[in-house]
Amino acid sequence: MMQTFPILRAIGLTAILVAAGAGLARAQAQIYVLESSAPSVKVGGGYALTDSITIPAGSSIRAVMPSGKTQTIRGPYSGPVGDLAKGEKPNEGVIAWIKNLLQTGGVSERTPGATRSMRTPEPRASFSWTDVPVNVDSTFCIEKGAKPQLLRAPSPKSERVTVVDKAGAGRADVEWAAGSETVSWPAEIAPRPDATYVLLAPDNRPSRQVKLRVLERLPGDDDVLAELATRDCKHQFDAWLKQKTAEGKRKAS
Repeated sequence: MMQTFPILRAIGLTAILVAAGAGLARAQAQIYVLESSAPSVKVGGGYALTDSITIPAGSSIRAVMPSGKTQTIRGPYSGPVGDLAKGEKPNEGVIAWIKNLLQTGGVSERTPGATRSMRTPEPRASFSWTDVPVNVDSTFCIEKGAKPQLLRAPSPKSERVTVVDKAGAGRADVEWAAGSETVSWPAEIAPRPDATYVLLAPDNRPSRQVKLRVLERLPGDDDVLAELATRDCKHQFDAWLKQKTAEGKRKAS
């Protein structure tokens, strides 16, 4: 019986070291895999530059590189991740946000004090250049000339929100029809570049603050994350990354 305790301690220590190692790998992640047909490379996995990966002939991966660009790498390749990223200038903003997503799982903001049974439904989390969710404080990138729309959680009820231009350039009410998830941005308030708007909801719910970044043109698919990080559009960054990861997992299954 006395020998059992050292064994249990050893098992417990091993579990702690494994968990710590996984956490360290997440903390050091420099590339993030969006798609993979290589058996040993996991979609949704983060890899440090010192990690080794193997991509057999006929297989490929699509990954977010340290520069923030996405890149397709075709096999055969076997070696350190760092060799795949040689010559690239790291985009620290992209790397930091990917690490955060790996560590938190992309858990969205919750209202303080809310319980599971009373948790407010959330809008759909799919990526969009025009939808502005009304449940988060964030910065959103939209294309110049596009017509943004406010996005709420599905509801059978009608609902009203007041949009206030924080610079004092006006305010207007918008109302979702019953069963609708989106409503057009109020025509009375122009979506100005880098302007901040406050969303006032009824029933003493917390107000939200959003800033709009207006892009002259949308980036290509390989440059989306770098552009979003440069513009500080983190909500869309997370949504794009999660959506592409889900698509990659479906392809791999």
